[in-house]
Amino acid sequence: MGLTALVSQHEEQVHGEDAPFEHHLTPVPTQALARLDRFATASLLATGLAHEIANPLACLMAALDWTQERVGRMRQNGAADAAQIDRLVPDVELALVSARTITSLLRDFQLFLRPDEITPIIGATEVKPAIERALQMARARLGSVTPLSTELGDAPMVRVQSTRITQIVLNLLLNAADALAERPWSANLVEVVLETVDGRAVIQVRDNGPGVSPEARRHLFEPGRSGKQTGTGLGLAISRQLARLSGGDITVTCPPGNGTVFHVVLPPAS
Repeated sequence: MGLTALVSQHEEQVHGEDAPFEHHLTPVPTQALARLDRFATASLLATGLAHEIANPLACLMAALDWTQERVGRMRQNGAADAAQIDRLVPDVELALVSARTITSLLRDFQLFLRPDEITPIIGATEVKPAIERALQMARARLGSVTPLSTELGDAPMVRVQSTRITQIVLNLLLNAADALAERPWSANLVEVVLETVDGRAVIQVRDNGPGVSPEARRHLFEPGRSGKQTGTGLGLAISRQLARLSGGDITVTCPPGNGTVFHVVLPPAS
């Protein structure tokens, strides 16, 4: 299965009698498009990742400096008593926590960028860790735009690659951030809910933004129909395709009072 990348901008040029641009119609496999979309998303998040790493890295360097200084003093004294060693413990613990934070951030990005063609679906996948990875990756972008509420309940295992779940949720989170970007932080809210409905894992990503008109909703999942000024315009189309490849789907609703809710439904693995 695959999406069709339309390089020509005008359908009449493609479907006319002469069809001068017909050779530009190139079927692209969903997996290849998904990989390109992941790299494009990672590029957009690179600044946020650098910021997320900068803080624990500064703590790590400070803790190591303090530890080195105290070890040097102990060497000058020729011995170390229990009190001197105890004073080292907080710095060592801070260094370890900071290093683990950096390691976790980098591991999340590595997993996100890993080609799923070489990651066959074997067994079942937990949904919650994949959502948490998306939340971690989007934290810098969301934190500057909106408060975030999460309610990650129990859900069945699903037969979908973890990277695909992360990619779907990350796309929805970034879309929500874009929808709220022009409003005051205190007026915004993004909610992420994971629950089980009729035996299926259901992920909801809700924002309290201006919503989407009925006409725009009809075309929201079509390639290239994004209303954003940046990005590939493929994020939602690819996300729905990835969900449908697993037997699931993505739908969107706009409740009264504005706001947008994306529902991701994934069937259980068993």
